[in-house]
Amino acid sequence: MASSDTLTEILHTVTGIKIPELKKQKQAYEGAKQSLLKKAQNEADNRKRVQLLIDGSEELPDIKDKRSHPLYNISHLWFFVEQARFDPSVSEQALANYENTIRNQLDAETAKYDFTELYGELVKEWTSSNYKNRSDSESGFVALGYEDMHQQRATLEKYVFQAKETDTTAINAYLDELFANNPSKEVVSTFERLRSQIKDFQTRWDRSSHFEPEGVTGCIQNILDNGVISDSKRSALRGFLKNKIVISEIADAMNMRMAARNSFALDGPTIIEQRRHLNGRCRFYPDEDLLQMIFLQYIGAKWAIELKRALTEFTFADGVLKSASGKLSKQALRRRQFFLGNGPALPSLSVECQNDETWRDDIFLDQLPNGAQYHWIDDEDKPEYGYEEARFLHNTRDAQKLLHRIQAHLIVRRKLKMGTAVIRSDFKWFGPSLPHSSIFTVLRYFGVQEEWVVLFRKVLEASITFEDDARSSAPRVRKRGTPIGTRLATFFGEAVLFCADFAVNQKTDGAKLWRMQDDFWLWGDTEVCSKGWDTLTKFSHVMGLEFDEEKTGFCQILADGSDEQATANANFPSGDLVWGLIKLDAASGEFVVNQAKVDEYIEALDLQLKASNSIFEFILAWNLYGCRFFLQNCRWIDICTTRQQLHELLETLRRIQSRVFRSSNGSVGQHLKQMIQDRFGMSDIPDGFLYYPPVLGGLGLENPFIYLNLLIHSTAKSSEKFLEEFFKDEEKEYRSRKQIFEELGTSNESSGQTVDSDVLGDNPEKNQSRRAAGGFPESTRDWADLRDEPFMSFEEFVQHREVTSLYLGIEYEGLFAEHPEREIKIVKELGLSIKYRSQAEAGTFWNNYEKWVIQLYAKEMEARFGGSFAIKKGLLPAGLIKLLLESRLTWKN
Repeated sequence: MASSDTLTEILHTVTGIKIPELKKQKQAYEGAKQSLLKKAQNEADNRKRVQLLIDGSEELPDIKDKRSHPLYNISHLWFFVEQARFDPSVSEQALANYENTIRNQLDAETAKYDFTELYGELVKEWTSSNYKNRSDSESGFVALGYEDMHQQRATLEKYVFQAKETDTTAINAYLDELFANNPSKEVVSTFERLRSQIKDFQTRWDRSSHFEPEGVTGCIQNILDNGVISDSKRSALRGFLKNKIVISEIADAMNMRMAARNSFALDGPTIIEQRRHLNGRCRFYPDEDLLQMIFLQYIGAKWAIELKRALTEFTFADGVLKSASGKLSKQALRRRQFFLGNGPALPSLSVECQNDETWRDDIFLDQLPNGAQYHWIDDEDKPEYGYEEARFLHNTRDAQKLLHRIQAHLIVRRKLKMGTAVIRSDFKWFGPSLPHSSIFTVLRYFGVQEEWVVLFRKVLEASITFEDDARSSAPRVRKRGTPIGTRLATFFGEAVLFCADFAVNQKTDGAKLWRMQDDFWLWGDTEVCSKGWDTLTKFSHVMGLEFDEEKTGFCQILADGSDEQATANANFPSGDLVWGLIKLDAASGEFVVNQAKVDEYIEALDLQLKASNSIFEFILAWNLYGCRFFLQNCRWIDICTTRQQLHELLETLRRIQSRVFRSSNGSVGQHLKQMIQDRFGMSDIPDGFLYYPPVLGGLGLENPFIYLNLLIHSTAKSSEKFLEEFFKDEEKEYRSRKQIFEELGTSNESSGQTVDSDVLGDNPEKNQSRRAAGGFPESTRDWADLRDEPFMSFEEFVQHREVTSLYLGIEYEGLFAEHPEREIKIVKELGLSIKYRSQAEAGTFWNNYEKWVIQLYAKEMEARFGGSFAIKKGLLPAGLIKLLLESRLTWKN
């Protein structure tokens, strides 16, 4: 994939060649058209005038192409007009309509030429802006985030160039308490096995072959996937992938380096590049020598895979991880099994079981790979808007899924009249602030040998300098933190953070820390969250980390009708519980729009749009920051979303646009039209030209209202509907279980028997039915204390529903059903001309958003351009335009 700068240069050149040719064709067409209209003006007879226009139109190549158009079929019109020569039934009004059809088509071709020329000028403006070095005073715009970026760099330097020596004795004592001296014998023995496995892994390392061509290819693909490197180095790596000889030579060189691993040294200082991301935060990416990058990528990947394997085997070994089912005593479990049947005492589809499964599959050490994982290898797999933005959007989608789970859990607990505490936080500047002494202490404790610690120290204590001042300042040694975006950084970070995961589980008797990187959530009973927060506070202190106060918050949702007072316990964090542009509301127990954060977002959006140097750059900024960023930083539109919540999002969108586009009646479309008129003098621009996809000649401006309206039809009117049938089903199940138990009973008063003969097996068929439906277990030898007990009370039956109830688990699972979009169908008349996105993408169909846009403006576009395509095909490099529209947006800084 060529870099965006290269594509821009090519597009600039090609457009410069095509625009003069476009103007020649336009001039030729307009000359022929005006000549035809002048001849028609001199013809007084209506039928002859229409005939003249038909015959003359067929000589124009642009009109000739419309002969088979369903609405503008010139050949058909010729026969209709010929019929009028003799047939009086063809009225003067019909002839007038035919004439208007032809004139409209002639004007539509003119409009296509006009808007194709405008499109070319927009592309020219866009590409030209890349060659201009306009200062802030020249552009008239404030440099967005310039001061903020310098502040973030100053903060980074404060961390990475100032060592923080943590108390390694305290860390070892903390880890001993957690692992080696754990009250559980299973934890102690299994952890010893983990250490042995990690030591065996190191022993096998030098006996193994490492860099085969496939391994080199895999490392390169993972580097490309990470999105860390510059466009130029990305191009170089893609070039390597296409040359087997180069790959083979790299493999040989890497094996030589591996053989001399103990004398490894970095290849000079590392250049740090500062990049601004969609959320306004900066990231500082290392720009290293490519061969060194491949070498360290391999080592990091091997260690990360081994750590994931070892910690997974340890954590999920029998008796290691505590479970929420511990809420039930052994006697409570015996009673459930006795009264309810021979099956498992706890259903596998319970709320807690589902959460445990999701935590294990999607959350636990999710940053560590299970094995070699390669994505986005081919050019055509390049994600929309670039690697960094795609990764950011991917991470926000994962976070939204987690918010969905929290919301579903809150719905369930409120219906069960249970209060819930929720904590959210992360560690302040986790990567740059992570003390090296903490990293090495944890690694040694897990069994990493000293020769590897020495190599890791060399990597971490690299000499670094910043791209902006690489020539003017001497490199400095990193004394704290890890290099962002590398596999080794992930390995170091997850090794340390796993200790927090395990500590929370052990100290809270079964709770799970829902952590994605260093961003974590904890929810459940107030007492559980209190213990969990104490545990995290102790962990952060001993490891030398700080919580990020801006991202730290606590929310307590009281049960409906509860007399309980909101907890004001000092050991809970203060502040609202926020994420993106939403916050958790204690009164409703739902995520609502955080209007204070929206105000900040409006200011940033306004500045970014004003800093755009071209129309296309404005559109890119709006699509990414004004549309997608907003949607990705609000709640996931899921089956739990109510109509009222969706209306709140729509109202917020309207508020944003009314603030940013005050002078244009709160419409981004009207604002864009005015920009085009001011810069290029083009007025009367149809809305469809702005919003139509680029492959149809539109500018591709996105409308977030449509994305939300595609979902509004299937949202619930209120949360009162959720779990509506559950309580009825639960009572019905209880009565059925009780009836079965009492009918098959444990006593027979008339005969004095203590056990019904059927229960002892005289009636196997009935006994099998009893075991399936409920009733005490087949063997009564171990249940003597329960045989004369009456069936459990309803209160006991429904106790700890999140752990014990199958029906609740089924309802809970239903809250995660996929939220369906409204299916939009292309009307028959349009389907013929735009069945596929483009001729080059035959078989690739429009999505529902695109179909909504196309049909919303179809009549307007048909009337203006005589079809769905707004510009002349072939007169502009549409393919290059499409590529650049999907390239990374450069934030103004």
